[in-house]
Amino acid sequence: MTIKNVFLSTPLIIMNRFFLVYWLVFFNTLVLYGQYDKAVVAPLDIPFSLSGTFGEPRATHFHLGLDIRTQGKEGWEVKSIAKGHVSRIRVALSGYGKVLYIDHPNQTTTVYAHLKKFAPKIESYIKKLQYENETYTIQKFPKRGSLTIEAGEVIGFSGNTGGSSGPHLHFEIRETKSQKPLNPLLFNFPVEDKNRPQLQKLFIFYPEEGRILPHIEPIDLKRENDSLYVTSPIETSGKIGLGIQMFDRQDLSYNRNGIYSAKVMINGKLISHYEFDEVKIGESKKLYIVVDYKNYFQNRQRIVKLFYPEADKLEFMKSLTDQGIFNIELGKSYQILIEIADFSGNKSIIETYVEGMKKNTKAETLGGELIKPDRDYLFNFDNQEIYFPKKTFLNPVKIKIDKNDDGIEIGPNFFPIANPYEINFSFDEKDSLVRAQTFIAKKLKKSLIYLPTTLKESELNTKVKELGAFTLGRDSISPTVKPYNFKAEQWLSKFKFLNLKIDDDFSGIKSYRGTINGNWVLFEYEPKKKMLTYDFSDKYFEKNKHELQLEVEDNVGNKTVYKTTFFRKYEE
Repeated sequence: MTIKNVFLSTPLIIMNRFFLVYWLVFFNTLVLYGQYDKAVVAPLDIPFSLSGTFGEPRATHFHLGLDIRTQGKEGWEVKSIAKGHVSRIRVALSGYGKVLYIDHPNQTTTVYAHLKKFAPKIESYIKKLQYENETYTIQKFPKRGSLTIEAGEVIGFSGNTGGSSGPHLHFEIRETKSQKPLNPLLFNFPVEDKNRPQLQKLFIFYPEEGRILPHIEPIDLKRENDSLYVTSPIETSGKIGLGIQMFDRQDLSYNRNGIYSAKVMINGKLISHYEFDEVKIGESKKLYIVVDYKNYFQNRQRIVKLFYPEADKLEFMKSLTDQGIFNIELGKSYQILIEIADFSGNKSIIETYVEGMKKNTKAETLGGELIKPDRDYLFNFDNQEIYFPKKTFLNPVKIKIDKNDDGIEIGPNFFPIANPYEINFSFDEKDSLVRAQTFIAKKLKKSLIYLPTTLKESELNTKVKELGAFTLGRDSISPTVKPYNFKAEQWLSKFKFLNLKIDDDFSGIKSYRGTINGNWVLFEYEPKKKMLTYDFSDKYFEKNKHELQLEVEDNVGNKTVYKTTFFRKYEE
C-alpha cells in the first residue's frame, strides 16, 4: 500500500532540523497500516467529492469517516470495497439511519451509512425480521457466513436516512477487533486535491492555572504567497497556547472540510503534532478538549486548539511537549512555525515572531458556584433540584443558577459537558391527564424544546448535556395524520407505494403502528419529510377492499387513530 509522505514540501530549514523526527513518524505509519490490503473497489462509481473528512470537528464529535457527496441525488449503487460478510445491519430513525457493517478477511470492517435501501438479498433478510418483530427500527448481527459479500457487489443504494442533512454516503473503515475507526484515505481512495488548507485567523490562549476561562487574543494573518502566512510581531509573555480558525477543500468540493495534520514548532523544537490517521470511538466525543467551546456556541467560530491541557493524549496526538503550552520569557525572542497539511500533502505554514515583553491579560470575570469535575454537587430550590455528578464537566467551571417564575436558568453556556446532569421539578398534580402531558422543556428564545422526561411520584426528571433555561411545558394536542398520495375509497391497483404524512406540534412522534385488514404492515418513517411509506409488494391480500388503520402516539401519550378504506386488486 502506498502511504502519502506529507513532508516533502516542508521548507528546507525545517526538514534539515527535523529530518529524523519525520522519518520516525513515517516509518511508524508504514508499520501500523502496512498490514491492511489497500482498497480495490470504490464504494461509489462517481468521482469522490467530499463533504466531510476524517477527524474533522463537528458540533459534538470528531467525524469518524468520509462523507461522499452523491450529486444531490439518492439511489446510487453502493458497493462493498472488498469481499467479506455482513456482520451488522441497523435501521434507525436517527444517527446512521439504514447502515451496513461488513467484516473483511484483512481484519477491517467497512461501514456504509444513510442508505436509502439495502440490496435485494439484504433487504429481504431484514424485512423478514421487521415483520416478525412488527417494528421498522431494528438491529441484527447476522451469523458469520449467512450474508457473504464479494468485492464490488452492490450492497445498497445511497440515501439520506437517519441524522443526515442531505443525500450522501457516510463511509468508514474500522479495525474489526477494536472497532477503532481508521482514516479511509489511508487505503488509496481517489480524491483529487491540489488545494492548500485555508488559514483564517491565529489565536493566542493564556491558560493560566486558576483561570476558569483563558484569555484569548485574535491575531490577524497576512498571506505572503500561496503557502506562507505571516503576522505582525507579537509582544507578550507568560504561558501561552495556540489555536487556529481554518478549513480545507478538495478539488471537486466546495465544502469547508477538516484538515489532516498540524504541527507547532518553537525555535525549531516540535511542541505539538496531531495527525488524523485514527480516532478511538470513545475519544470522538472529547471534541471540546481540542475546539474552543465558548467561541463555537457564542459565535459559531470553530477555533482548533493546538495545545491539550489533559493528562492523557488522544489517539491522534502524535507528539506533545508540556501539553503544547510554552513559556514566553521577558527579553527573549521566539520563532513560531505552524504547519497545516491535508492528506494529499498540500501545506500551509504560519511563520511569526514573538518578543517577550510585559503584558497584562485579564480573564473573563465569572460569578457563581465553582464546580470541580471530581466531586458531586446537588442544588436544591423550592420546586427544582439540579444534580451534577462527578465528571459532568471536563474542567473546573463556574455556574450561576437563577430561579424565576417560569423555571430555572443554568449558565452561562461557556463550558462543554462530558456527561449528562439531572434536573428535577416538583410536580404535585392530581389530574392524571395533565400529569401525563407535562414535561421539562428547554427555553429557546420564544419557543420550548421537549426534553425526554420521566415522572416518578410527584417529581419530573430529565437528563441534559447543555446549560440553559428550563421550564415546564405541556402538550395536549394529538398528532396529525394525513393521506399524501391517495384519497379515501380510491382504487390503488397501479400504485407501488402508499404514503401518509404524520406530524406533532410539540413533543414529537414517539411511535406508530399500521395495519391493513387487521394485519401489521411495515411503514417506513422518514422524520425529515414527516412521511410514512408502505410498499404494496410486501404483502398479498386476496380481497379488493382494504381497511387501513394507523395509530400514532407522541412523546407524552397523546394518540391519533386514523382509519380509511381503499381498493386494490393484487396480481398473483
